[in-house]
Amino acid sequence: MKWVLTLTFLFHFVNSFSQSTQIADSLGKILKQDNLSKEERSRLLGERAYHVQDIDSSLLLAKEALQIATEIDKPLLQAMAWEEISHVERRRGNNDISLQASLKALRIFETLDLPERQAASYAQLGSNSISDNDYTSAIAYLKKAKHIYENSDNTLNQVLTTLNLGEAYRLAGHMDSAATSFKETLKRNEQLKNDIVQGYSTGNLGMVYSVQNELAAAKELLTEAISILRNLGDDYSTSVYLAALGEIYKKEGKWNLAEQKLQEALDMATTAGLKEQIRDFSAQLASLYETQGRFADALGYQKKYQIYQDSLVNKASIQKIEQLKSSYEIDKRETEISVLNTINSYQKNTLISLVAGICLFIFLSYLLFKGNKTIKKANSELSDQKLIIANREREKALLLKELNHRVKNNLQMIASLLNLQSRELSGHPAQEAIIAGKNRVEALSLVHSKLYQEGVETRIYLKEYIEELVLGLFHGYNVNFEPDFDIAHTSVSVDKAVPIALIINEIVINALKYAYGGVKNPNLKVKVSEVNKYLKIEISDNGIGFSNEEGQKNNSFGIKLITSLIQQLDGSIERSNLDGTLWTMKLESA
Repeated sequence: MKWVLTLTFLFHFVNSFSQSTQIADSLGKILKQDNLSKEERSRLLGERAYHVQDIDSSLLLAKEALQIATEIDKPLLQAMAWEEISHVERRRGNNDISLQASLKALRIFETLDLPERQAASYAQLGSNSISDNDYTSAIAYLKKAKHIYENSDNTLNQVLTTLNLGEAYRLAGHMDSAATSFKETLKRNEQLKNDIVQGYSTGNLGMVYSVQNELAAAKELLTEAISILRNLGDDYSTSVYLAALGEIYKKEGKWNLAEQKLQEALDMATTAGLKEQIRDFSAQLASLYETQGRFADALGYQKKYQIYQDSLVNKASIQKIEQLKSSYEIDKRETEISVLNTINSYQKNTLISLVAGICLFIFLSYLLFKGNKTIKKANSELSDQKLIIANREREKALLLKELNHRVKNNLQMIASLLNLQSRELSGHPAQEAIIAGKNRVEALSLVHSKLYQEGVETRIYLKEYIEELVLGLFHGYNVNFEPDFDIAHTSVSVDKAVPIALIINEIVINALKYAYGGVKNPNLKVKVSEVNKYLKIEISDNGIGFSNEEGQKNNSFGIKLITSLIQQLDGSIERSNLDGTLWTMKLESA
C-alpha cells in the first residue's frame, strides 16, 4: 500500500462531493461580479480551483489565477496558484509537472519568509517523491517540513507530516524509523482524536510489525485500523489491511482465517471497483491455495489475476496514435519529395544544356561541376533529414508512451466513476444502465490493451481478444460455468474490433442476465469462422430464449446499439430461437 495523507486529502475525505460543489458554485457566482479587483479575482479563482471536482476545470482555474497574479505582480498569490497547480497535476498523474510547480511555489515562499508555507511545499515535494518511488528524497523533504512544523502551533500539520514520513520510511525498508514515526503520530493523536490519522497510523504500524514478525501486535493493530476505516467508508485502505491480516494468518498456518480475510478483502475491492487491489488479492489467494495443494482453486484465481493484470496494462489511444503515425509519414514524404525535386531540377538543367550543343561544352562542364556539388549537398541534406526523422521518431515514441499512460488513467477513472455511481444508485432503475456503461468502457479498454501488447499495428487477433472479453464478463458476473470457444485464427482492423467488442459485450451480458433462469446445464458458445472473405460470428446459448413479445421489441437501448454498430460495419445480424438463442453476424473480413 502506498499513500500520502495531506490536508487536501483530509478536506476532500471529510467534506462530501455535494458540499464541495456548493462551495464551487457559490464562488462561481461571486466571480461573475464586475466590481472585483484583480487581486480578489485571483484569490477567488484559486479557491474555486481547490473546490471544483473536475480536474481539467480545476487546472484551468488555477492557471487563470496564476496569470492574473503575475500581471499584478503579487508573489504570494502566484505561489498559492503554483501550489494548487501542483495538487491538480499530481491528481492527473503528471508528477514531473507537479514537482516543478511545487519548487516554484517553494522559492517564492522562501523569498517572502513564510516558514509554514515553505513546510507545505516541502510536504508536497515529499508526496511527489513517494509517487516516483524516490524514497530518499521523500524522507529528506518531509524531514524539512516536520522541522518547520515542530516550531509552529499547527498540530494537525505536524501529525500529517510525521505520518507521511513514517510511510516513506516503511516503503524504503527502514522499519524501525517507520515504527517510531507511527508511534509518534498515535501519541499526538491522543489530543487531536482524528479517526483518519488513527486508522492510518494504526494500520501501517501493524504492517511494519508484520514485516518484523511481531505477529500478535500486528494483528491487534490491523484489526483496530480495519474497524476505524470501515466505519469511515474507506474501502481502499480497509481492503489492504484485511489482506495484510490474511497474510499474517498465512504465516501462522491458520489457513481458514487467512482465506477468510483475503476473500473479504477481494470482495470489498470488487464492490468498490479497485482493479489493482482485485489483481493483487487474486494473486495472494492463488498463492494461498497453491501452498495448500488446492490447485484447481489456485488456477481460478490465477486466471482472475491475469485478466485484471491485462486490463491494467491498457496504454493506447487509437486516434492519437494514428495522428502521430500520420504526422511521421507526412514529414518523411515531404523530405523525400524535397530531395527528389532538387535532383529533378538538376537533371532538367543538364538535359537543356546538352541540347545546346558542343559549343557550350565549357559551360556544360561548369554546370556538371555545379550539379555534382548540388547532388553532394542534396545527399548531405538527405542524411541530415534522416537524422532529424530518427530523432522525431524517438520523441514521438516518448510522447506515445506518455499519451498511453494518460489514456489508461482516463479509462480507469471513467470505469471507477461509473462503478461508484452505480453503488450510489443501488435499487434505482438507472443502476443497470450505469453498470452496462462501465462494461462497455472496459470492453474498449481491452482493445487498447491488445494494441499496446501487439505493438504499433492496428489489427487485432480475434481469438485471444474475444476469449479475454467473454471470460472477463463471466468473472464479472460470477458465472459458475465456462464458455465454449471455436474461434478461427484471424484478425480485423481496430475500426472493426471496437464495434465487434461492443456487440459481443451486449449479447453475452444479456445472456448472462436473462437466459439461464431454471436451466440446469447452462452453456454459451462463441464461434468465429472466415468463409470467402466474409467473417461469420455466432453466439448461442441454451437458455429460455426470447418470447414472441420480446422478440418483436426493437426499441431497447441494447438492440438499438447492436443495430447501429452492425450498420457501421456494413454487415448483418440475425437472431433465432432454437433450444435457446442464436445470434449470427456476418461482415467483410478485410
